[in-house]
Amino acid sequence: MEAADIDDLVTQVAEHLDGFRPLIRPGHPAYLIGPDEARLVVHPLWRQEGRVIVLGVYPDGSGALFPDLRRHQITVTASRGAEHVAKKIVRRLLPGYLRDLTACRERLRGRMAEDIARADLVETLQILLPEATAHERQRETVVRWRRGAASGSFAVYGDGTSTSIEVRMADRELTERVAHAIHERFS
Repeated sequence: MEAADIDDLVTQVAEHLDGFRPLIRPGHPAYLIGPDEARLVVHPLWRQEGRVIVLGVYPDGSGALFPDLRRHQITVTASRGAEHVAKKIVRRLLPGYLRDLTACRERLRGRMAEDIARADLVETLQILLPEATAHERQRETVVRWRRGAASGSFAVYGDGTSTSIEVRMADRELTERVAHAIHERFS
């Protein structure tokens, strides 16, 4: 099947899928865009004339964040028509894909809440230590600081409820203050 045939098929299939619309862009795969960020991409099957593969796609970047997400795809005989393809999508692809897409979105919202909480703590640290620099890594922010000979870092994990603190070259007063704070916190 040629790209134009796939584009036509996707446009016709969208008419039979409730809530879906086609997304056709020259030079890009043809998509069926549905409710709640559902995206189905349609490709011809190589060396299998008249058949297509339909894949359920997660929101951008989710596959890398959540490698345990199941891959959802079906192959369908496109030559049987758009209505047949739509029925196969509804019966074989959408139930599992939409369930896992909902779970993916919930996990993304959880990650976003973690990022916001972590950013709040990092902002507080940077207010207290204005010369500090912050470096973001996946689900971790490291705030590095230096005051005179002393330096250190705060590694803030996940939602900010877990942090590692490192202090180097601390003088006696700073060492005692840190020890006192630890003693007060855990007494």
